[in-house]
Amino acid sequence: MLNPPSDFEHQASSLDEITRTLQNLGADRAVLKMLPRNANDKNQIYFASSFSSLYNNFDLTLSERGASTSLTKDRSAPGSYIPEAVFNAFSWVRRDGSLVQARNVKVIIYTQYPEARLSGFTTIDNSMPKSLSIDFTKANPEAKRLLVLGRLPGGACVALMYLNISVELEAAIAALPGLEGSRVCKLLQIDQNLSERLFNQLAAVVGRPMKGCRLDASGNTLPFTGTQVCGYTLEHALGIAPNSDKDGDLYGIELKTHTQVKVTLFTPEPDFGIYADSFEGFMRRFGYESGEEFRVTGIHRANVRCAKSGLTLKVREYRVAIPGDKKSDWIRDEDGSRQPFPYDPTTDLTSKMNGIEVILEADDGTVAAGWSLQRLMNNWGVKHNEVMYLSAQKTANANVEEASQGYEYQVTYAPKVIWCRETSAERLFQAINDGVIYLDPAPKFVPGNTSKNKRRAQWRVNNIIKAIETLYVHTEVRDLTT
Repeated sequence: MLNPPSDFEHQASSLDEITRTLQNLGADRAVLKMLPRNANDKNQIYFASSFSSLYNNFDLTLSERGASTSLTKDRSAPGSYIPEAVFNAFSWVRRDGSLVQARNVKVIIYTQYPEARLSGFTTIDNSMPKSLSIDFTKANPEAKRLLVLGRLPGGACVALMYLNISVELEAAIAALPGLEGSRVCKLLQIDQNLSERLFNQLAAVVGRPMKGCRLDASGNTLPFTGTQVCGYTLEHALGIAPNSDKDGDLYGIELKTHTQVKVTLFTPEPDFGIYADSFEGFMRRFGYESGEEFRVTGIHRANVRCAKSGLTLKVREYRVAIPGDKKSDWIRDEDGSRQPFPYDPTTDLTSKMNGIEVILEADDGTVAAGWSLQRLMNNWGVKHNEVMYLSAQKTANANVEEASQGYEYQVTYAPKVIWCRETSAERLFQAINDGVIYLDPAPKFVPGNTSKNKRRAQWRVNNIIKAIETLYVHTEVRDLTT
């Protein structure tokens, strides 16, 4: 039996023992991998053939890069761009249960294979599990090592290294269900009962009118009359202070209120095209004058020209001449530009992560505005992996005293809550391509007064009750009165 080479190495005699440790850390699921002898700090650790295996479980930020509006200029030479995603919160767990934040753990995506690998294990104090060092693996080539990535609600990762894995424990791990998209990783579910806790809290809120309000950073109740009154009032009732990083988030579950079945899912702005290069240029060219303002509006569904803006929303991808050949060049038009193809949902997303984009295209082929795969995925991801949709009704506040204090509205939430779990980037792009999700832009440009400019890209669904079947694997309607 090997002695732990550092205070990051753990030991366990059973899967139950590992589960209890993760439960005490607050994790609701974990990815387990028995490491081969060449898995160390000098060699990236292979995890899956699909990036979605990690993206759907952990809070990751993909590196973003712009694209050219030119029809003939590539963003970069083929093969020069390897997508990567950084864990926004990754900590190693010491044997005493304390956490040490890692500096820059990231997932490297090799589109040509395809596969996703883990890299960068050093902590902020320059320590790391020594059992992951190349010196350890050289000195102990037969050592059985287990890497456990525990997911906290919201997507943060707590990581543990286990040594001295018994034959019985290895067999128990092998019997676990596999992580989707991976041949070598196992998935361990840990019951924290978080959804039921939230349902119990919501049951005390729904069905009764509440004054429209919000909490400030100090926990004080303030009147609120803006368009987000339904969301802020719910957060107030649940004790959530408004925070741009965690709006409507409790136990890692996103809360979305809506007063009609048409719902805005998210609002990422374009990161390339004329819009990104010159907002004024975009608005003057594609907008219409309304008094002293320029506006761009209209429903933009994939592959349907919007008469109001003259733009067509498209999901497109680029392909290499020989699929799977890392030395192969992009398929190109006669003028040398990369040739775009319509989005193909049947091919693996990981293999084309550096070749998918959503654009607003002008009649002459110019990219008016574009969203890279990274921009869209960074605004979807684990934050939308579990969502509860609450229907709300906003009315004038009938309580004269409250109304005189500035509480202009009353908000009442319907007792039936739509509970949705497990989405993916594939489902997102499929929904955009099929027109289930559409773009309803509302930017405004005011010449001579930039303070009045508004940049607004609203990605919506017409009927959230119907759309959830496309967006999520599991959906359920809960009546909180029963």
